[in-house]
Amino acid sequence: MAHCNKKTKYNNGGLVARKEFKGIGSIEGNLSGNQGYRSGEVKASTNLGGTRVTASKFKDSMGNSSTNYSLEKQMKGKSSAGVKLGKNPSATYSKDLGKGFTLKAKVGKNYRGMSISKPL
Repeated sequence: MAHCNKKTKYNNGGLVARKEFKGIGSIEGNLSGNQGYRSGEVKASTNLGGTRVTASKFKDSMGNSSTNYSLEKQMKGKSSAGVKLGKNPSATYSKDLGKGFTLKAKVGKNYRGMSISKPL
């Protein structure tokens, strides 16, 4: 049986619960709401051959829902590339440029952008 760690956190009337399965992956649930609005999301992640694979499902009391899948791969030279599939598909690239600078590029269905940043 896999060893697992469980974390639960309460935040502004919401609940976040996460369970890690050592060597396998994790599952996380988020529930929140008040008298007029409720929402929930479930997310499962694992590493397959050096690639982070994630699937998520969201639903709220206003009838909104989404299902998303994503892949993220750590590459050589302190860089990563990712793909998100679902309602708003996108592709991302990130690279550590050294001296605290990071290059990020993102392309989506209706947008594209690039930035270079450094924390203050």
